Amino acid sequence: MKRFIIFFRWLVGPSMTTLIEELHVRLLNDWILTQDPAFIHPQCTWKLADGHVCSGTHLGRDFFRNYQRQLDRTYPDWYEVVSEVIGSSIGGIIIGTYQFQRETNGLWYSAPFTHFYRIQRGQIVSAYYYMGEVSTHLDRFQSTTYFPTYAAFPSLN
Repeated sequence: MKRFIIFFRWLVGPSMTTLIEELHVRLLNDWILTQDPAFIHPQCTWKLADGHVCSGTHLGRDFFRNYQRQLDRTYPDWYEVVSEVIGSSIGGIIIGTYQFQRETNGLWYSAPFTHFYRIQRGQIVSAYYYMGEVSTHLDRFQSTTYFPTYAAFPSLN
């Protein structure tokens, strides 16, 4: 029976989820190499955590060019060294380190980063940029309940 299952999986090929994950990895690899604006949806949402030059939430395709210009002004020499690209059914994750040089002392520094991308129809629709260890930035549990609503509507009992 086990051999039959292995043969059937070989015959059918990889699952649709695996194919989508591989497609997302390929898209993110192309994005890393070219950083062409065609990969970005015009209404893309960019969220940059503390530690980035332009931290906060930004909207639009043009933000990425502005972000790159701001980095070039802040650090005379900087590079992204990508160590891993992970695909998922909704997008992908890029893990690596920034290597940069400060003007004041000329020393090189490095900072780990993680970028989360949501991809739809072959375009990046949202990006979340985190510096450092991701586990220190993400909440352990995210509440799905909006508590101020309960304060606004008191119980009738």
